[in-house]
Amino acid sequence: LFNRYSKEIFGTNRKEYLDRLRTQLQKQEPQITDILLQILGDGMVSISTVTQSHTIPRRDLLMTALMGGNNELSHNFYSFQAPVTNLFNRALGAVESGLWSPQEPTPVLVIKDDELRSRCSDLLCAPGNYDRVIREATTVLENRLRNKPPHELLVQLIPNAADQIGDNLVNKLLSPNNPILAISSDKQKRIAFHQIMLGIISYLRNPYHHILASYTEWSWAWSIVGFIDRLLSDIEICVVVK
Repeated sequence: LFNRYSKEIFGTNRKEYLDRLRTQLQKQEPQITDILLQILGDGMVSISTVTQSHTIPRRDLLMTALMGGNNELSHNFYSFQAPVTNLFNRALGAVESGLWSPQEPTPVLVIKDDELRSRCSDLLCAPGNYDRVIREATTVLENRLRNKPPHELLVQLIPNAADQIGDNLVNKLLSPNNPILAISSDKQKRIAFHQIMLGIISYLRNPYHHILASYTEWSWAWSIVGFIDRLLSDIEICVVVK
C-alpha cells in the first residue's frame, strides 16, 4: 500500500490516479491510520508551507494524505509529502526490524527443583511431543515420593518392589489417618495433600506412561511442570512418622 500510495498520490500523475484511489482509500483510511498510530503513537507534526506553518496531530495529517488532501491543507498538499513519507517509513522500519507487532509475552517458568529442571527444561523447548514432559515430570514426582522414607521402612510397608508405584505408593505413604509421610499435623491438610498426589498419579502419571499423546499442548505441559515443582518441595518438608 505504501509503495502504491507514494507513486500514485505523490507521483506526477496524482490527478489521474486520485479519483480512482479515493473510494478505496476512504474505505481503508480508518484502519490504515489506526495501525500507523498503534506503531508510532499519536503526536503533533509541524508542517511548513510557503505562506505559513501548521502544527497538526499525526492522525489529521495521515487522514489528510490518505483521503487525498481534501481539507484545509489540500491547497498545499505537496508541502507535507516529506512528513507523511517519514511517518510511513518509520512505521515500516518498526515492522521490518521486528519491533512491531507486539508479540505475546513468553511465560517464564522458573523450575526450582534441580532434577526436575534437568529432565524437563529441554523437553519444554522442543517443537512438539510435550507428552514426554508430563511423563518425565510425573516420574520424578513418584521417584521422589518413593525415596523420601528410609528404604528399610519402604520395604517393610511394601515388600514387593513392583508394588512400590502409582496409587499403591501414594496410599501407603500418605494415608491421612495413618501417614508414613505427614505434610502437616492438621488432618484436613493431610487429606487434601493425599488427594492432590493421588490425582496427579491417577490422572497424569498412569495414563501418560501407557500411551503416546503427541497432541499434548505445550501450555498444559508447562503448567504441570510448575505444579509438580511445588509438590516436590512439599514432599521435602514431609515428616517421616515412626
